[in-house]
Amino acid sequence: MNMGNENPLRESAMMLKRWKAAAISPASRFSQVLVTTITLLLLQAGANAQPASTLSEVRELYQQYTPENFDDGGAVSHYVWKNFVSFFPHATIARTSAIRELEVQANPALADFEVNAGQDTTRFEDYVMNSPFVDGVIVMVGGKVVYEAYPNMQPYDRHLGWSVTKVVVSTALAALEDQGMVEVDAPIEQYLPDLADTEWVGISLRDIVNMSSGIDCQDSDGYQVTETCIYRYEESLGLTAPVNPPQSTLDTLRGMRQHRPAGEKYEYVSADTFVTGLVIETITGRPLWLALQDLVWSKIGAEADGLMMISPKGMPATHGGLSARLRDVARFGEIFTTEDQLGVVSQRHVDDLVSANGIAFDAEQLARLDSRFQGDGPEHAAWQWDMIWPDGAMFKGGYAGQGIFVDPERGVVAAFFGSSGTSGEGHALLPMLRQITRALF
Repeated sequence: MNMGNENPLRESAMMLKRWKAAAISPASRFSQVLVTTITLLLLQAGANAQPASTLSEVRELYQQYTPENFDDGGAVSHYVWKNFVSFFPHATIARTSAIRELEVQANPALADFEVNAGQDTTRFEDYVMNSPFVDGVIVMVGGKVVYEAYPNMQPYDRHLGWSVTKVVVSTALAALEDQGMVEVDAPIEQYLPDLADTEWVGISLRDIVNMSSGIDCQDSDGYQVTETCIYRYEESLGLTAPVNPPQSTLDTLRGMRQHRPAGEKYEYVSADTFVTGLVIETITGRPLWLALQDLVWSKIGAEADGLMMISPKGMPATHGGLSARLRDVARFGEIFTTEDQLGVVSQRHVDDLVSANGIAFDAEQLARLDSRFQGDGPEHAAWQWDMIWPDGAMFKGGYAGQGIFVDPERGVVAAFFGSSGTSGEGHALLPMLRQITRALF
């Protein structure tokens, strides 16, 4: 996990581009970067310009797309994030209940709040509307929408949330725990016998859902370094270009190694999320997307179906495949701020999240976070949430600027979608929203 930027799924966009450059020919790489960089510069010239919509613009983006470059940032990625279903197979997480309408009560003080933007300060509204890296943002307080903007997307777009998906999955597991259907302190082989003769054996489900399994498959090892564990994992799901001998996702999991004892250190391992999803499927007897539909989506009053990327073999991209409307991400966040948790989980689970349970950050992680948040750093992670502060606020981020921030004590939910630049540029919404929340609410 990279605790120094908005993209905990990728350790560094700049490093990612160097990794990718080593994975394909220099000439091909140069042409891809040149095209996407030029396109990004055009986008930055008018941050509020309409996204690609003409026939020629859309066709050009499809021509530029490859399995190696779709997550490089810039115009291609921006289009793919909003149209992921056009590039990969998906399953539907159906909206099966009545829409829960959201009351709008705009708060001018939030829009006018002075935030730090690099070396300068600016109004929050001006930052949002003029950043080419902010696609959309919504803030709710006490169940009411107090701020909402869509500078680089439409409200009806179902934008890829990348790793924000992880907390939807962990919340489904928490719902099963509340129903007495799973014991999170049990060893994983109790639910997944296929892992009994592997290095996963003996690791508790709690350590897995807390990202402290000790499994040596860190995302930061490189998504486009073809010999890494994380590459092989995503390759098994059809998310990256196939270069290694074909292998099922289960066989990929079975071959993973543990490099430290479980519960010792927080490490960002997307395979932990996939294993969590397998447990949910085993307990419910339903494919993950239908389990999420039953346990979460049907209860939040969503206004649209969610979409889950699946492999050609029907395996879900559990760690980062959910596309949804921004308002529905905010509705999900209200699970943690409403009195009845929308009937999804218990207050006990919310209390467990915001307590000092979970996995504490080590000294190096704490120092980095304290610097980033100017002395107001989070202290631990739990249940797939990346950061949890002493006052109970919590955050889950996704690659390229996706995120959900929830402060149960103040009744605040903020969700945002973003797109990064080709050199790793991104927005800085999280520190701003943390500052705004503490100052205004």
